[in-house]
Amino acid sequence: MLGDLQKIIGRSDQYKADDFARAANLLLVSQFLYAERPGHRDSYFLVASHIDYFTNLFEAIGWSLIYQPDEAYLGVLPKGEERVMRLRLDESLLLLCLRQQYEQKLENFEVEGGKAYTSTDELLGLYENLTAKEIPNETRLKEILSLFSRHGLIERGKPLETEPKNLPLGINPTIRQVVVEDFVGQLEALCDADSRDEMAPAEEAADEAAQ
Repeated sequence: MLGDLQKIIGRSDQYKADDFARAANLLLVSQFLYAERPGHRDSYFLVASHIDYFTNLFEAIGWSLIYQPDEAYLGVLPKGEERVMRLRLDESLLLLCLRQQYEQKLENFEVEGGKAYTSTDELLGLYENLTAKEIPNETRLKEILSLFSRHGLIERGKPLETEPKNLPLGINPTIRQVVVEDFVGQLEALCDADSRDEMAPAEEAADEAAQ
């Protein structure tokens, strides 16, 4: 890899080795880079112009490079079992709800530049309707949204003064890279599994009382 990098640097008047290291580190930390973001732009175009090098680089450490030029983003995902992010139940359910919202807005032609727009009120309403569970409180919701934002799945906007708790959200197209396959089935399975877990202690208590 070092030999390949030296050849690239030798042919380039624009980039240095530090630029490649900086781009690789930013991609690992952010997971997804967007051409439209000022903090991502330079690294995005560096990686995009040297896709083969970065594909091989991340392949060597067990990651897959994803490049979507039409939607102006690229990212990395771990392979195999490591691809699955370890999430708590409420995090998993909200993530699946975000994917559901993205698909609904895509079908209704409400996606702009690959991004779907929603709000926390709309998201929590869908969460409550689909899962029949109590919505996360304000503090917990902020924690979850911060997690999703760090991974480049959503962008948080500023709420209106008239609705200070209703936060505007932009769902990035990367949601389709992270939440894959039968997301509706996954949502139903998680709700069913959690319901069974909640019922078990009650059933055990009833058995003990009967005895």
